[in-house]
Amino acid sequence: MSIENWIAFVLASMVLTMTPGPSILLGVVHSVNYGVKKTMYTALGDITANCIQMILVAVGLGVVIASSDMAFQAIKWFGVITLVYMGLKMVLAKPASVEVMQQVTSSRGRLFINGFIVAAGNPKAIVFFTAFFPQFIDPSQPLLQQMLIMCPTMALLDFTWVMIYAMTAKRFLGFMQTRPRLLNRVGGSSLLGASCFLAFSNR
Repeated sequence: MSIENWIAFVLASMVLTMTPGPSILLGVVHSVNYGVKKTMYTALGDITANCIQMILVAVGLGVVIASSDMAFQAIKWFGVITLVYMGLKMVLAKPASVEVMQQVTSSRGRLFINGFIVAAGNPKAIVFFTAFFPQFIDPSQPLLQQMLIMCPTMALLDFTWVMIYAMTAKRFLGFMQTRPRLLNRVGGSSLLGASCFLAFSNR
């Protein structure tokens, strides 16, 4: 994987992972209830589930790449279309609600499991990874080497953004109350922009 391709992947992943989703919202709630330090275990549960999902996607892509270049190109264009759909849906969606239930204590293991379940229970994640990764994969190069670079990069960015939101949880909740639709519009626009960039990039 070339350094230029990796940088493009990092920039695209950074924009996408900073968009609030179920795991980030859970991290915000846990931060308010249990504190930032304990929320780290929520984030670890999140990326553990994501790593499993990414491995499943990598295995599937490996089969496709080995079978047909045309099939791989079809998946890449399916990915662009999927990102457009997800972007439009996010822009038009109603603001997400964040319910904060005041609780005093919770074990680290329970927080980890909660983070894992929320991420693993989101079937859109596998669809997203299947749509996103092929845009940066060179089918002429070994897939394993590329995935060993992209998967940890994506996991690290995801973990980082969950913790950033956790550290600014109170401000984030206030922002959600005063500008409930702005986050959806920014996140959806980011997905649409990424899809346009990937559609017109060299393949």
